[in-house]
Amino acid sequence: MSEYYDEEEEYDEDYESTLLSEEEIFAIQEEYRRRRLVESLIGPVISTVFHVVLIVILAVFITDKYKEEVPEIEVKMEEVEEIKIEEPPPVEEPVPEEIENTDTTNPVLTTVAIENVDTNDAALEDTSDEAPSTEDDSTVEAVSDVTVSPSAFASPNVFGGRSAAGRASSVSKFGGNKVGQERLLKALYWLKKVQNPNGSWGTSNPQAFTGLALLTFLAHGETPTSKEFGTTVRKAMEWISNDPISKRHGNGYGHAIKTYAIAEAYAMTGVSLLEDAMNRSIRVVIDGQQNLGCFTYGYSLDEAKKQDLSVAGWNYQALKAAYGAGCEEKGLTNAIYKGVEWLKGKAAQSDVGKGFPYDGAKGKGGDKHTMRAVGVLCLQLYGEGKADEMKDEIKRIAEYDLSKLSYANPPSESLYGWYYATQAMFQQGGNEWKAWNRKFQKEIGDNQHQEGYWVYPGKWHGKMDDLTGKIYATTLCALMLTVYYRYLPSSKGAIGGKAAKKEKKKPMEEEGLDLID
Repeated sequence: MSEYYDEEEEYDEDYESTLLSEEEIFAIQEEYRRRRLVESLIGPVISTVFHVVLIVILAVFITDKYKEEVPEIEVKMEEVEEIKIEEPPPVEEPVPEEIENTDTTNPVLTTVAIENVDTNDAALEDTSDEAPSTEDDSTVEAVSDVTVSPSAFASPNVFGGRSAAGRASSVSKFGGNKVGQERLLKALYWLKKVQNPNGSWGTSNPQAFTGLALLTFLAHGETPTSKEFGTTVRKAMEWISNDPISKRHGNGYGHAIKTYAIAEAYAMTGVSLLEDAMNRSIRVVIDGQQNLGCFTYGYSLDEAKKQDLSVAGWNYQALKAAYGAGCEEKGLTNAIYKGVEWLKGKAAQSDVGKGFPYDGAKGKGGDKHTMRAVGVLCLQLYGEGKADEMKDEIKRIAEYDLSKLSYANPPSESLYGWYYATQAMFQQGGNEWKAWNRKFQKEIGDNQHQEGYWVYPGKWHGKMDDLTGKIYATTLCALMLTVYYRYLPSSKGAIGGKAAKKEKKKPMEEEGLDLID
């Protein structure tokens, strides 16, 4: 210490005590450098955070503004193949109204839009006008892919024309054409569109109109497994098989048409629930037949009061369809024979000397074209197309109906009569069918609405709302356009013997199809 100290200078020990050590000086320097570092960084950090927040706010603002300026895109579904068409809203079904006493089930008629559809069906090939033969020479059963139940009533190929290939063959052979089948498909798409959500059609007497619509799809070979119309057919089968049995439906018309459709549906699918519904429904028909073989409103057995051929016609077709499906209800075969005998007995009786009176009890309405066509077709379906009683009736149909076959100036109950006459003339074949075929296709085709439906021509006595009337007219016209393959011309082995016991077969429900809930 002395070497650094002037002897004359006073030494201050307190001062020495205030001097910092090297460690303390180093700590102070470190703290100083840390603070300077923080001060140098805090500015950029705050600036960075500020700019990030600013960028985020601007991005959100710009994005929202962009979204507001972008117009919404409207997506529309166009029908291509298996697209569900928007179904009409549920309609409350009123209690069925009784149909006025008349010889028809004629119902009336709204516009329901349908998309124009492109068809690629095998039945739409160009065809000829070749008239059919009534011989069993058809070979279309060889190309049929429609599953049917065995039947003692019909020839083995009764449904043979209903497959895609079968339709093409039959249309060509029996005088149909591509345009007619395109019109038929358009009608099927319209019927699909206006089907009620519960599977029925129409708002009044839905039993009759659901039956007619289902028969139309079946006639085209459609089943619950069909690609385009499978759901439509399945829903119709579900509704019609679960509908309560009532002989009052449409004064007997509705129940008969419903039974007809159920039996044919069972014949083509083998679904057990349909068999049960068929048996229960046909029981009402058998029990409601009058002793002499006819039917009337509400299945009244009072044949002295009225024997109504118009009501009977649908019931005869129902009996035929049930027999053809192999139904074994007691009394079925006897009911068919009683019907045949009644029809033969009325073929040459009427108040004007011509056959098939509307009221068999009083002999009234014998010259009505509708009743003549009903009687002729029913006898043909029962294998009696060549009976002596029938020899002049086809000629009378051709002479009267062909001259009156006009949408522009139709006779009363025209479409109802044309439905029967078209089938009767087809079963007859020959020149009569050829002339009828050319004219009916033109009249029906020229008067179809572009949306696919038809409006009933002329007068009729039914009480129907506008849409239900269109359904009625459309099903009758569409069924006429299926005539080439619906029931192939054959009069052999129609009802001889008992109804056949059904062979062991796999119905659709056993193949994994959940047809009925």
